[in-house]
Parts: sequence; structure tokens; C-alpha cells
Amino acid sequence: MNEYFKNVIYKLCISLVLLISLSSYNTSYALSVEDKVDILIQNQETQKNLNEKIKELDNILESKNKELDNVKDYIDNEGNEKIEVITISFVPKEEEYDESEKITSEIITLEQNKSVLEEELQDNIIEGVKLEKSIEEEVSMQLKEEGSEFIEGIWPLNDYKDISSGFGYRIHPITQVKSFHKGIDIPAPQDTDVLATDSGVVIFSGYQNGYGNVVKIKHFDGKITVYAHNNSNVVSKGDIVKQGQVISKVGTTGNSTGNHVHFEIIVNDENINPIKGIIR
Repeated sequence: MNEYFKNVIYKLCISLVLLISLSSYNTSYALSVEDKVDILIQNQETQKNLNEKIKELDNILESKNKELDNVKDYIDNEGNEKIEVITISFVPKEEEYDESEKITSEIITLEQNKSVLEEELQDNIIEGVKLEKSIEEEVSMQLKEEGSEFIEGIWPLNDYKDISSGFGYRIHPITQVKSFHKGIDIPAPQDTDVLATDSGVVIFSGYQNGYGNVVKIKHFDGKITVYAHNNSNVVSKGDIVKQGQVISKVGTTGNSTGNHVHFEIIVNDENINPIKGIIR
């Protein structure tokens, strides 16, 4: 068997095993939110792998179709005596047709493999949506039982607990104008790990005006957390992150006077004092 097709079949088997393992976790089972988040992260990773495999097959299919067109053109040109003698190879015509049939067969197999992967991807997408909805429903029930608006998170930095600028009105250190500070500033050395205070979905990761490099996470209880002035971001928009996962590195990008993380919590579209939303 062609080595390429061996690899395709092997990867396909691995993907099917992952799908079966994911499907076995019916979201109606009594799994903890943490367990479901783990499965959701695995599901997202599987989706990424499947997308990469589909893209790889698309590239191979494009190449094979071009190869088939060239063979067909050669056969047609030879039959119509439109090809120059200097370009004619002394290959029996039967072999030319065999080559065309071989490439056509390979294309059919590739398209079938792609179809299987696309179906598997769709199944994973549906499973991911169900999982995310299940997590949100469970968190919502927990909040109702506790009479809370949101779930407290962890401190966004290990070992660094000092606050250099608190929540509320202050004299801006750069503009020297009194303005409202929407979060808290926690100083730490450059490239210190910045942690997700709670599990959720990254809704923004990039550069934004005075915030510099910033990560924004929407959590399963509905709140949004903001981590700004990062030296670098290590997550991307759409990523599922767990509480305590490294999402960025401390820096001083944007309007900043030194290395620190500017941290905000937004509940129902309003900034609250972050001290009330995380355990110090």
C-alpha cells in the first residue's frame, strides 16, 4: 500500500478513536464543570487537528487534480498530433491511460477520506456546543442556589499580591488627569505568568489602544475578565481556557509606566472592583 495512504488511514483511525471517546461523555451524566471543561478543551483540540487534516487533503487534491489534467491534456494532444516531437516520451499509450485511471482512483479515495473527516468535524462541533451549553446551565444553577451574580476566581498572578493602583478615580500616571481606573494594577517582573482567574472562552487576544497586548475572557458565569499591558499573549481568540492556565506574560505595552498586569472584571456590562471578584 502507498505510504501516504497508510498515513491517512492511520490518522483517520486516531481521529475516530478521539471521536468515540468524546461521544462517550454524554453531557447528561453527572460530570463536574471542571471535567466538562477538560472534555471541551480536548474537543477543541480535536477540531483543530481535523481542520488541519482537511486542509492537508485539500492541498493534495488540488495537486492531484492538476496532475490528472496534465495527463489528460497530454493524451488529448498526442491523439490530435498537436504536441511537438521533442516533447514526446516513448511511453506506451496504454500506460498513459493507466496513469490517468490511477490518479482518478487516488482522487476518489482522497475525497472519501475528506468526507469522513468533515463529518467527524461536524460531530465534534455539535458535541462542543452541547458541552458549552451544559457548562453554562450548570454554572447558572449554581449561581441561583448561592444567590450570586458570578463565581469568584483566583488571583491572576502567583506570588505577586501587591496592588500599585486600585479601582476607582485616580490621577493618571501618564496624563496626570483625574480619571476612573476600571481595574487594579498588579506589578510583577517582565514575563511573569498571567493566569486565567476562571475557566472560559477567549473573546479577544491582541493589541488594543492604551491597553497594549490584552487578553479578554468570557467566563461560563457570564462575567468578562481583562488582562492588559502584557509583554506577550499566549492564547488566541476562541481558545477554551481553564482556571489557572497561563494566558499571557507580564509586560509594559500600551500606556504603561512599568511591568504590571492591569486586571478588570466586568459583570452585566459594568466594571466592578476586581478585589470583590477574586480570592487574594
